[in-house]
Amino acid sequence: MFKNLTSALVKSELYNILTLNLAPQTRTLATNPEEIISKHSQFLKTLFLESVKSVQPSTLIKNKIKVTESHLSVGGRTFALQKPCYIVGFGKAVLGTAVELEKALCDGLQRAIVTVPKGIFEQYPNFKEFLRKTECIEGAVNNIPDEDAMDGARKIKELVETLGEDDLLIVLISGGGSALLPLPKPPISLQEKQNLIRSLSKSGANIHELNAIRKQLSVLKGGGLARLARPCPVVSLILSDVVGDPLDVIASGPTVSSLDDPREAIKILEKYNLYTTLPSSIKTVLDSSHQPFQNHSTLQDQSSNNTFNHVFNFVIGTNKIATKAAENLAIENGYQCAVISHKVEADVDVLAGHYSELAREILAGKSCKVMKILQELPFELEEDGVEKLMGFGFKKKMLLIFAGEPTVVVRGTGKGGRNQQLALSLSLQLNNWQEASPSGKSGNISFLSAGTDGIDGPTDAAGAVGYSGLVRECSGLDINPEPYLKNNDSYGFSSLFRDGECLVRIGHSGTNVMDLHFLLIDPED
Repeated sequence: MFKNLTSALVKSELYNILTLNLAPQTRTLATNPEEIISKHSQFLKTLFLESVKSVQPSTLIKNKIKVTESHLSVGGRTFALQKPCYIVGFGKAVLGTAVELEKALCDGLQRAIVTVPKGIFEQYPNFKEFLRKTECIEGAVNNIPDEDAMDGARKIKELVETLGEDDLLIVLISGGGSALLPLPKPPISLQEKQNLIRSLSKSGANIHELNAIRKQLSVLKGGGLARLARPCPVVSLILSDVVGDPLDVIASGPTVSSLDDPREAIKILEKYNLYTTLPSSIKTVLDSSHQPFQNHSTLQDQSSNNTFNHVFNFVIGTNKIATKAAENLAIENGYQCAVISHKVEADVDVLAGHYSELAREILAGKSCKVMKILQELPFELEEDGVEKLMGFGFKKKMLLIFAGEPTVVVRGTGKGGRNQQLALSLSLQLNNWQEASPSGKSGNISFLSAGTDGIDGPTDAAGAVGYSGLVRECSGLDINPEPYLKNNDSYGFSSLFRDGECLVRIGHSGTNVMDLHFLLIDPED
């Protein structure tokens, strides 16, 4: 049987350094601050690993899809498999999904092409033993479109264009899919598009803004792939890496009718002061979109008139599955636990301030202030999670779970990612509070921020752990974390501090449902 991404993940560095029993823990009496921090850090990493395992392709295929000799069933719909079946896919989770589907479809599968992030092959070197009909192409180093990714996108386009109504196309879509499906509209070059997306990212553009631009500049995005496949029936299996799971945004919506106003792309570029410096090729494509705009109702009418009625989109994996796995394990280990939000979107420095203030007021036992802070958070909350939190005993240890995808503005020249930046920023803000209120309520606040794809920025880490005593510990080691934070060099700091113990390393996880934030508050330590 294929030693799939789940088993590979279990063998990863993260798993090997963990020794915690996943059964309910007995209360330890550690009093040494370093022992306490190590214990909490290990537990948070264990929770993260369990979350990632819950959204592995093998688990999702088993739970969400049923394949027999004659039919494929998903999301309450059934599709006949008497037709020749083809697969195309792009993203961080498609390798494991392709393996599981090729195994299930057997002789019914005619051909498959999937594009995956650079580095996947190195982590899972034996995957080719289990893919007889699937061509796998690596590309998009550090999630930036490149020639290899464009070659894969071109091959996917050529395959899709040959299909007819007597075929069945299964499309595998997951996080990272946009970077792995770059086929710019002529006369735009890949380098021109690449430079623009990089500039937007560094300017702090969120995923919605990035994908709005990508859709206007790409052949396959914004429903382009589905249009090329018509009239072939299309079944899309989607792992969401976007807050709120909007189908037209995930991987820039290659199988979804785009409802975007083309003029929005120009407004976004103007917002970040990038429009006036655009290459003429990109301006040409954007200007050509200024035909009378088809509004939402027009596009919806068009969709009902058979443009997209051959397409069936199913979301089989979301961050709610991952947070539920973490919540269950935390409760088993004696923690009060609440999932506060699945839709975190904010700048990481702003977010660090909110998390820090929330944890401090919980330690102080001030329920009124806790509720006020929650109401001021700049993203949608889970009502039942908030209700749970307000019913907790604030003198007992608790874990608060947040999920989503914040942003970071890169101002320095260092190396890091939004998760590592968030963990370090929170640690510094907690220290500022402790220095300002030395007689405040004691206790321990620990925090993990990590991406479920296993990669945070151009680093080999998924994220990092931070905690309330980190800065104080640094002073004894003659390390000042603040310059690292200002230079966006969170990876440089975490690699040096404690020999990298605070980094969360699992390599490419083979899945992606955005970032997870675990805020652990223990008044007894």
